[in-house]
Amino acid sequence: MAKKGKDWLTYKGKIELEYEWSMGKAGHRFFTEIRDNKRIMGTKCRKCGRILVPPRIFCEECFIDDMEWVLLPSTGRLVAFGDCYFSITGEQLKDPWMLGLVKIDEADGGLLHYLDGCRPEDVKIGMPVEIVFKEKREGNIMDISHFKPTMD
Repeated sequence: MAKKGKDWLTYKGKIELEYEWSMGKAGHRFFTEIRDNKRIMGTKCRKCGRILVPPRIFCEECFIDDMEWVLLPSTGRLVAFGDCYFSITGEQLKDPWMLGLVKIDEADGGLLHYLDGCRPEDVKIGMPVEIVFKEKREGNIMDISHFKPTMD
C-alpha cells in the first residue's frame, strides 16, 4: 500500500528473490577462463574482425555466428567513471568507491567494474588501467577485484 511521506510517496514491502540462470556458452567460457586462468577472452567475428568483450556467440554487426575465441590482455583504457560517497545502505562515506567503464586493449568492448589504487581527483578519461584478479575465484564477474591505474 502506498503511503504519502513528507513530499513523496513510499511503498513499504519486502522482496526476497533467490535466482539462478545460465551464463550461456559465451559467458561460461569467459568466466571459466577468469576463474581458472586469470585471463580475459573475447570473441572475434571472422567476417568483420570485431573483437567483443564481453564475448558473444554472434556478431551484432554482421548477424553471423562465425566467431573465434581470442586471448586478450588484462589491460585497457578508462572510458568513463563515477565516484560515490554513500554505502549501499545509504551511509555517507569519508572515502568514495569508484566505478569505471574500461575498454579492453585490442577489443571493441569493455567492462564496468570497481576502480581502486587511485584517488578520485587523479582519475582521468583515457588513463591506462589493468585488472586485479582475486586470489580466490568462483566463476563470476566479482572474480575481478578491480581495475588499477598503470603507467603508460
